[in-house]
Amino acid sequence: MSHGNFFAVGSGEFAAACELGMNPAVALLVMARGTGRDNATTSWSALAVSNSAGIARRRAKEAIDALIDNKIVDLLEIKAGRFPKYKINKPEDDELLLWLPNELVDGAANEVPPITKIRERGEIDLLEKFIRLYGIQDLDGDGGIPRDVAWATFAREKICPIGHFVLYGFSDEKTQASNKGLFDGYADKVDEDGNKGPWTVLSPLFQMGLLEKVYYMAESSEPDAELIYPAGPHGTAQAIWQLLTWLEEGDGKGFAFQAQNHDTQGIAPKHIKNAAMVGLYRLRYRPKTGKTSRWWAVEQEQAEAMVGMVNNMCGEKPRVHIKAVQGS
Repeated sequence: MSHGNFFAVGSGEFAAACELGMNPAVALLVMARGTGRDNATTSWSALAVSNSAGIARRRAKEAIDALIDNKIVDLLEIKAGRFPKYKINKPEDDELLLWLPNELVDGAANEVPPITKIRERGEIDLLEKFIRLYGIQDLDGDGGIPRDVAWATFAREKICPIGHFVLYGFSDEKTQASNKGLFDGYADKVDEDGNKGPWTVLSPLFQMGLLEKVYYMAESSEPDAELIYPAGPHGTAQAIWQLLTWLEEGDGKGFAFQAQNHDTQGIAPKHIKNAAMVGLYRLRYRPKTGKTSRWWAVEQEQAEAMVGMVNNMCGEKPRVHIKAVQGS
């Protein structure tokens, strides 16, 4: 069984399995879930594929046979009364491995496993793109899927300076996705639900709860801008509400009202002139790797720093007259 609550599969091997069809692609993922530390040897066979993904055992065996016939999987041994042992072929370069969370096969709590949901939907392209998204997601750099793939921006208004920071209001969210890279060739795609381009993949994943939208204050709205803090979790939403309440109770009641006329609010240091609220997409289930743990720790630190700044500001009465700042 895989270790560390995650497993790996070669990107090329998975693409080859997808060319064979839905059942072989799903079978490869289930078998990979059952590998050990080598991310290759597995005893998870047709029974595991049937139990995990809801594929009839005969068809699960046919899927595994197709993987063997196409050199994606090697059959190592068969012993009477024991499960067969297989070796999944993988790239020599670990950079070509897709690191996946166990929940994709196991499910979480009482939820239907994600690969089962997608198999039942019957769209192999959706499964392929879903798994490949794990290969491009960059939690450390982007907090999720890179912002040049799918992103959201807001119109910005400066509400007022407060100490060394500025309070902003954000409205009119605009969501976009790129037809390049992973979604090259998607420009003219339209599905039966009216989704266009990359949204023929992203929207179904979002609706199935496999993709989530999250918001950050960033140094600018550019896709490579650094993120300042997550907007909403880890107490940052409560901190903004605390700040608005503090303004209402002091000399800034009008500014608090002005800020609340926007869809959302954020703060940033004065010297960050192009501070922006950005929306990005993140895969809901994440492999519990060291990289994921490091990202989570940094995100918490960013949020704690923001909450600490607000607590320091709101712990004192306004020391200076707050002047309105018009414009973006």
